[in-house]
Amino acid sequence: MTTPSAEDRRYFDEKKIPTDVWSVLRVSSLLSVGEFKIFELAYEDWYGEAGDEMMIEKHFTGYMFNDLVPPWVRHFCKKVMKRDQEGELDPGEFGVVEPTGSQEQFNKGLEAIMWILGALIILFVMGESAAQVLKLQCMLPPCY
Repeated sequence: MTTPSAEDRRYFDEKKIPTDVWSVLRVSSLLSVGEFKIFELAYEDWYGEAGDEMMIEKHFTGYMFNDLVPPWVRHFCKKVMKRDQEGELDPGEFGVVEPTGSQEQFNKGLEAIMWILGALIILFVMGESAAQVLKLQCMLPPCY
């Protein structure tokens, strides 16, 4: 009996997970996408075209509630895991790309951080002023 690699080693209740389901979870992790996306990618890989979402959802429901993995998903998972073992896994090959933020999104995030920081500074100054008006010795606990 061969010992499993570090990536395939299972712990605690994970030993109760069927092998096919474990494969879907593993590939989902390798490609950094959700399990439903694995079904979509597998369908497209097997049939050569994007599948109807309702049809894929029917198979995905069987997977979620009854641990049923269709052959085309099983084949896709083996293919991805084999590429990973060979060190040749490229998520872009399967249409998975890391989303990158636009400059506009970056600017919006920066603006939100500035507004939050400004609000916190104003709250702190107001609290300090209130402490001076009320002649409080200590504003932030612990007070000794």
